[in-house]
Amino acid sequence: MSTWHVNDDWTDFYAVDGGPVFRVDPDDGFSDLEIDPRDAEAAPTVEGLLYAGLSLWPSGPAWGTPDGEAPSTASRIAGLTRALLSAFAELYARAWRLTEESRVSSLVDSMDEWEADFGLPSDCAGDGQSADQRLATLRARVARLATITPADVVRLAARLGYVVAIEEPDAFLCGESTCMGLGELSNVALESQWVVLVRDAPFTQFEAGIGEAGVDRLLDFDHGTLECEIRRISPAWTIVVFNYAEQPLGLYLVTETGARIVTETGKALIMPVLASSL
Repeated sequence: MSTWHVNDDWTDFYAVDGGPVFRVDPDDGFSDLEIDPRDAEAAPTVEGLLYAGLSLWPSGPAWGTPDGEAPSTASRIAGLTRALLSAFAELYARAWRLTEESRVSSLVDSMDEWEADFGLPSDCAGDGQSADQRLATLRARVARLATITPADVVRLAARLGYVVAIEEPDAFLCGESTCMGLGELSNVALESQWVVLVRDAPFTQFEAGIGEAGVDRLLDFDHGTLECEIRRISPAWTIVVFNYAEQPLGLYLVTETGARIVTETGKALIMPVLASSL
């Protein structure tokens, strides 16, 4: 039987061979650091800086503060201070935005610099990507730096917008496996293979009256970015296989009253069924 590592969003996943299934939180380990934006200088206003600005002026009658009196916000000196502070309010806001550019999750203006640092756009990214696609590819590239386990691969695919499961097949082993069991008979190549199962992979079909014969394929899909990024981080001694076929659901067999049908040992009987056949 195989070992399965499944994205938590794949709620109806069914291990056809009954192998162990490990659920993977797609956000665990790749969560973005939240920076508290409530700092007064994150998005300051001129009025918010006014009192601090007025305190920088000398005190005295000539400055509108006789005998230590607090300056009036309606005075001419206050109006001059507002004019001077408008540039500082913009400076503080831009400085805060620059701080956010240091995180891939919140960058806006430095996309080109980030892509240059991480070797993007690469062969994995297709031409004509939108800004959202470029950002998703960049975030996946940053996230893959620590990709070393099957669960990490599941999270990397989630960054690219895919819900996947990883299958690690187990070969038949003499002295351990049983005849008529779930161990797969194969050569030694199976020991180095692992499978990426993709749920609800987007595709296009030929449509009569719309498609053009000889140009549009009967069935077409493009998952080059997903495959390229995963192949880049897969261990060199392994072979990764991508499976886009529809995966079966595991439906419990029940009686007319709704009670589950079980075996003599109390194990519920499950029938694998394709959702498209229901």
